[in-house]
Order: sequence, then structure tokens, then C-alpha cells
Amino acid sequence: MLSNTENENLQENGSLQEDFNNDIIKFPPELENSISKILKANDPIDSNEFNPIEYLNKMLPNEYALASIDETTKRLQHKMRQLEEEIRELTRLQTNCQQGNEKIDEAKRAIEELFKRIREIKDKATQSEVMVQEITKDIKSLDFAKRHLTISITALKRLQMLVTAVDQLRIMAHMKQYKETSQLLQAVLQLASYFKSYKSIKQIAELLISIVTFQNELKKQIFEDFESSFTSDGNLTVQTAPLGDACLVVDIMGQDVKNQLINWYCERQLKEYKRIFRGSDEIASLDNTSRRYAWIKRVLKSFDEEQADIFPLHWNVSEVLCSKFCEITREDLVKTLSRAGNELDVKTLLKNLQLTLEFENQLLKRFAYMEKPPQASVNSLPKYNFNKSISISFEPYLGLYIDAEDKNIAEMISTYRTEPISDDDNSSVLQSSTELFIYYKETIVNCSKLSIRKPFYDLCITFAKRLRIYASDVLIGRIPRGNMTRDELKLTCLILNTADYCYNTIPQLEDKLKEKIDEEYKDKINFDEEREGFLNVVATSIKALVRGIETCYEPSLTAMTKLPWSNLESVGDQSEYVTSFHNTLRLCVVSVHKDITNNRYFRSFCDKFVESFVSKIINNLSKCKPISEVGAEQMLLDIHAMKTYILEMPTMGMENSAPPSTTFTKIVNKGIGKIETILKAILTPHDPSEGLVENYLLLIGDKNINNFQKILELKEQQQITEQFQQRVADDTTLLENSNILSSITLSQFTTPTFPALFNPSNNTNNFTTPTNGNSNLTDKSTANKFNESVKKIMSGGWRRTDSNKKEEEK
Repeated sequence: MLSNTENENLQENGSLQEDFNNDIIKFPPELENSISKILKANDPIDSNEFNPIEYLNKMLPNEYALASIDETTKRLQHKMRQLEEEIRELTRLQTNCQQGNEKIDEAKRAIEELFKRIREIKDKATQSEVMVQEITKDIKSLDFAKRHLTISITALKRLQMLVTAVDQLRIMAHMKQYKETSQLLQAVLQLASYFKSYKSIKQIAELLISIVTFQNELKKQIFEDFESSFTSDGNLTVQTAPLGDACLVVDIMGQDVKNQLINWYCERQLKEYKRIFRGSDEIASLDNTSRRYAWIKRVLKSFDEEQADIFPLHWNVSEVLCSKFCEITREDLVKTLSRAGNELDVKTLLKNLQLTLEFENQLLKRFAYMEKPPQASVNSLPKYNFNKSISISFEPYLGLYIDAEDKNIAEMISTYRTEPISDDDNSSVLQSSTELFIYYKETIVNCSKLSIRKPFYDLCITFAKRLRIYASDVLIGRIPRGNMTRDELKLTCLILNTADYCYNTIPQLEDKLKEKIDEEYKDKINFDEEREGFLNVVATSIKALVRGIETCYEPSLTAMTKLPWSNLESVGDQSEYVTSFHNTLRLCVVSVHKDITNNRYFRSFCDKFVESFVSKIINNLSKCKPISEVGAEQMLLDIHAMKTYILEMPTMGMENSAPPSTTFTKIVNKGIGKIETILKAILTPHDPSEGLVENYLLLIGDKNINNFQKILELKEQQQITEQFQQRVADDTTLLENSNILSSITLSQFTTPTFPALFNPSNNTNNFTTPTNGNSNLTDKSTANKFNESVKKIMSGGWRRTDSNKKEEEK
């Protein structure tokens, strides 16, 4: 229950809130939000929903806050003074705004007065314009009348001029005064073009028709004059001046009339030519082709001396005449060549084709420097290209020429098979290769003059075919087989250099062919196959050099097999066969290095030699069996010496020797390493057998019984195979077969079967542990010796010398 005092306070607060809400001016929510955004009002007093009770409760939330009521009262009083100041400022601004509205009203009234004055001025201007139009109406009529009168007078004067000019033109044409006729005709045509828009007037239409009729009559008259001035064979019977003036008239008549006159003239000049060369097959034969060109040359000479003054220079009459002659001649030669058929020989074909090409070149030179007069239109000038204008008829038959070239190249290549080696030390390639490419170059030039289309492409195919034959028959065919002498080694190097030269020259040949041939065939030219063929020659030559040097050092390997490798008592210096090998190798390599011009191929030769040497030595081991441990040590020493000599190959014969490249060193180490691996396996003592098996697995690393038996056969120790089988039976880490021993070929053998490996009840195998009490000591001693031997082998300490042996005995 609330007390009376609390009820009174609540009623008082409610009345205050009601009075406050009644004093607030309410605006729509949208307007309130806009005003808040514009004024950026953050004070709760500025809010439209301000509640003073809530505001006081926030400032005095509890009874403890009453202690600071004095300070709160002061803040509120300060806030009230600020609001009063803002109200006074706003009131003052509102008063100023009212004064401004009065000034705006005055300005509006001034603008309305100004608009009234402008309308009055506009009305007066309209009245002035109407007054001016009434004053000048008569003047405009007079102006239009004057303009029409001027046009009419001009038309009448031009009509009078046209009629007069037509009458004079008829008189001059009748008198054949063609120079004056041309001037009058040009004037008449210009005046007639003015009256084309007056065709609706009967008199003018009749006049224009009469002018056209007169032109036709004048054209007929001029053509009759030309016909009467030339004989049937084209000779001129009158002076050139009247005809020259007549050409001026024709030039004014237009392009069609001019073309008709030029064509008539050319037909008249070529009439005799057709009669002569189409009247008899004998005269029209291919052998009389030169007479055709002689005939037109005489006609051109007569034209230049007697008839050139008749026609204007920009008509290019002689050019048109030659063009028509070429067209007729081309048609005749096509028929003549077709009749000749299989009886056509290449000499006759090329002779007449050469005559034709020379004639075409003469025409090109004659008309290449003709000056074009400025008054001639570019479109009116005939454009003739005399290149291939006649010789194109020979193109389908140029296969005879290509066949002849193919035959010539084949004969050249046939002689190259027995080409002697030049004694010139400066010559690093076979002379035949340079001769062949020079001949190709000359043939390209000659054939490009004859044709750059299908026959030229056929020539490209011929070149490619003969290059393949040259590579296979001449170069590979001349590579020596078997034992090689010094000259044969040099010949092989020359063949290698020649193949390299051809390989590098073919792209130049290909570019030259593409430069000459027609655009249609460019993409079809490709000599990649031929280049691959010469690379094959290089590879074959390198293999032949390797085989040749193999035969040279074969006596050294034979001497190696004759040494008692099973009975050697100690390891000494390198064997004599190694010295012989070194001398032979140096002599051959220095010669090869001198003769091979491309160091890249010499490096390839050295790499191939290492592969071959490793294979030869590994295969030679089977001829040296049996090999004892001491023999294996001596052989390792010899192989190391050979390896040192082989590493010198890239710089043999050079003044400034340099260390071999890293790549070559890796190849040598990898190849010789195979030999050393086999010898280390042979070097392992066979007693105890476990040591030999373990060392084999460590060095060779496969489970192939045949490979293991090869090692045993080289040592002549065949009784350890079952120990090997038992050891590798369950070892999955080993290879099935190692390629290290693939080069060794020994006697035929089969893998034996051992029951002890598969029958546990059988205790007769070699791996049963002895029951003797001293056996453990024996096994430990043997194992220690084996471990020391393996350590020496794996650490590279396999060079056993006499001093080392004595120290071991001590």
C-alpha cells in the first residue's frame, strides 16, 4: 500500500508529464528523423519522445544519488541557461528571416515589371518586321525575276553556242580536219552535258539525239580512214599526221571507241602472223619458235619507225599489240607441244623455252620504263605482265627437264662412290659434297627461270631423293669394315665431317628453295628426313671408328689372355699389354681428333669408345680364366691404368691438356666400375664360401644363379652354388638379374639341383655346422680374414704389391 505522500508525488509527476507532453509540438516521424540527421542531435532533451521523469531518474537512480543533488541542480540550471540562449538566438534569426522575405517580395515585383517591358519590346519588334516585309515584298519579286532571267539568258547563249559548234563540227568533220574536229567535239560534249537536265524540251532532246548520231557517223568515218590507210598485212600507205589527228577525236569519244580502234589495229597487224604460223604444221613446229619472235620484232621495229606517231603515247598500243601476240603464240605452242607428245626431247624443249624466256625479258625491259603521261587515268592504262606470258605453255612438259637433272645428279653420285681421298690437308670433307650442293644451287637458279610451280617442286623432291641416296650409298657405303689402316681412319673421319656438313647445309638449301618456289608449294618443302639420314651417317661413322680402334688394340687384349692369371704369385707394375694398349690408343685417338672437325662428335666418339671398351674387357675376362685372387688384384691394377689413359682421350694430342669433363669422367667411372666390380668379386677368397656369397651380393646385388656361376667359373670354383641358392632364396631386396655380367659368355651350363635345399631330412649339405670343438676357433679366424679382405676391397685398397705382401707375411 502506498502512503498518502507517495500518492501525491505520483499524481504531481503525472501532471508534470502531461503538461510537458502538451507543450511539445508534434511532427511526422519521417520529418523528425530528417531533422535529427541534419542537426546531428545526440542530446536526449532534443528527442521527440523526451520524458523528464525518466531523464531525472537516470540522473538520480537511487537514494544514494541524492547526496549529489546540489551538483545535479547546478548542471540542470546551466543547461537551462544554454537552452534560453539558443532560443533567443533562434528568435533573432527568425526576425531577420522575416525582413529577408520582404526584400524577396520586392525583387519579385521588380522582375514582373521587367517581363512586362520585354513583352512590350517584343511586340514592337514584330510590328517592325511586318512593316519591313511589306516594304521589301516587291524587291524580292524583282530579285527572283532577275535570277531566272540570268539563267535563261545563260541557257540561251549556251544553246546558241552548242548549235553553232555542232554546225562547225559537221563542216570540219566533212573536211576531215580532225585536229579542229577534236577541239569542237570536246566543246560540244561539254555543252551537251549542260542540257541533259532539259531533255523534256523537244527541241533540245532532238539536238542531243543528233549529236549522238553524228558521233556514230564520225566514228565510222575515222575507222574507214584507218582501214584505207593500212594494207592487209599491216603496212601504212599514207602519212601519219591525219591519222594522228583522228586519234585525238577518238580519245575524246571515250574508252570504248578507243579500245575498238586499238583492237582493230592489233588484229590487222597480227593477221599476217596468224596466216603464216597457223597455215602450216611445219612452220608452226617447235623448231620455228625463233621465227615467231623475229616476226614480232620486225613489226615492233616498223611500228617504232613509221606508226608510233599515229597513236597517243598513253594508249600504249605497242604493249597491247605484244600482249595479243603473246596470247596467240601461247595458244599455238600449247597445240604444238601437245602434238609432239612423247617425241619431244629435252634439248629442243629447253632451247625453245630459253628463247621464249629471253623474248619475255626483252618485252619486260621494253615496257618497264614507259612514262605515263599525267593526263592519262590510271584505270585507263592497260596493265600487262609479260612474265611467263608465253613460257607458261612449256610448264606441263618440264618433267623432261626434271628427269634429265635427276639423271645428271644420279651419274654424279655414281662417280662419287669411288672418289679418291684428297691429299689436301685443308680439306676436311669429301669434295663430292661441296660439288653436289654447288650443282644444286646452279640448278635452282636455272629451274627458277623456267618455272617456280609444279616442276620446281618436283625438282625439290629430286634433290631430297638424291640426298638420301648420297647418304646411304656414297657415305655409309664407303665406311670401311673390319680392320682399319691410317688412311681408312682418315676416310671415316672425312665421311663423318661430310655428313655433318650436309646436315648443316640442308637448312640453307631448304630456305633457298622456299625463297624461289611459288607460295602454294612453300609449306610442302621439308628436308627433316634427309637431315636425319645424315645424322645416321654420323652415328654409323662413330661406330665404325670405334670398331676400327678396337681392331687396333685387339693384339693387346690377346696378349692379356695369354698371361697366367691363375699362377701369379705377386702384384707388380702394370702389365706390358697395358703399355701396348696405351700406345695404340694414343696413336689412333690423336689421328681421329685431328681429322674430326666437330668437337661435339669427337666427344660422342669418346663416349662410344668407353662403352665398347668396357664390353670388350668384360667379355675378354672369360678368355683369361681361371683368375686367382692375386691375378684379380693385378688385373685391377691394369684396369686402373687403362682407365687413366682413357680419361686422357679428350685431350690427347693437344698442346694444352685440360682435365676431362665431368660428364666424360662419370661415363668412364661408371663403365670401368663394372669391370672393377667383377674383379672385386673374383678377388674375394672362396674360403669361407659364405664370404664369397656375401661379397657377391654386396657387389653384384642380384639373385641370378647364372651370373653367380660366371664368377665361380672365372675362379674355377663350382662347388659353392648351392650355398648361393640357399642365401638368396628368401631375400626380396636383391635384383633378379644384374646387367654387369651380361657381356661375359662362358661355357654352356645348367643350374644343378640340390636335394638338401628342399629336403630337411637330408643333412649332407655343405652348410652343416661341424661338431668339432675347435671348429668355432677356425670359423672365427676365417671370418676375421674375410672381413679384413672385404674392407680392403670396398675401401679401394686392392693394389697389392710385393712390399705389402711381405708385411702381411710378417
